[in-house]
Amino acid sequence: MVRAFQTIAAYQVEHGEIGLTKSGAWNRHCIDWVVRRMDFPNWTAEKLYRVNKVLNEYDVPPLEYLRVLLTSLRLGRKMGGGWRLTKPGMALAGDPEAAYSKIAPAFLFRFDHAEGMRVGEAPAGDWGLWLNAINRMPDDGFTLPELAAFLYGPGWGGGWRGPAGGLFSAVAMPLEWVGLVIRTGSGGIDEMLWRRAPLWAAGLEFRTQTKPSNVVPFPSR
Repeated sequence: MVRAFQTIAAYQVEHGEIGLTKSGAWNRHCIDWVVRRMDFPNWTAEKLYRVNKVLNEYDVPPLEYLRVLLTSLRLGRKMGGGWRLTKPGMALAGDPEAAYSKIAPAFLFRFDHAEGMRVGEAPAGDWGLWLNAINRMPDDGFTLPELAAFLYGPGWGGGWRGPAGGLFSAVAMPLEWVGLVIRTGSGGIDEMLWRRAPLWAAGLEFRTQTKPSNVVPFPSR
C-alpha cells in the first residue's frame, strides 16, 4: 500500500492533480498510469488487462481502498474538480518508514474487510486472534484451509465458500497488501501457500504468555 501511495504522489507531481469521475473515483488515466508503475502483488497491469479492456478504480481494489483511506486520514482531498494529496500527504510519501507506520495500521484496523467480500463467509474472531494464529503457523508456509482448521477445528477448512475463503478476503489479502505475508502459487485455495514476510517480525510484536505466579492450585480429589 505504501508503494501505491508513493506512486499516487508521483502521479500528482507529474500531472498536477488526479482527475475524478462523476462518482468521485480516481479516473481511468490515473488508474492506468499507477497500475503500470506501482508493482503491486497480484494486481499488475499484465494480469488486470487480461480481463479488462479499460481499468476503472473499482477494478483495482487496493487503489479504491487507498483513496478512501487517504481521504479519511486527511492526507488527500477533493480540490475543485480533482483530487490532490495535501502538503502533509506529499511529505509523508517521501518518508517510507513513517508512511508505513501511518498507513498500514489504519488500513488493517479501520476497515471491516469482511464487508463486501466476494468469496467465503466472514471469519469468526478479530485481528488479535488471526495474527496470533498466523504467528504460530509453520515458517515454511501454510494454506488457508490449514489456518482455518487451526483456528476453528478440523473439518472447518471448507474451500472458497467456507471459513478459508473468508480468511482469504478478510485477513490474508489485507495482510498481503501491507507486505506482512507473501503468497505463492495460484488457482485453488488449497494450492496457494502463504508465509510470513520479513516485515512480520520487524513490524509486529507478540507478547510471550507467562504463567501467573499467584495461581492457587485446586486440591486433587
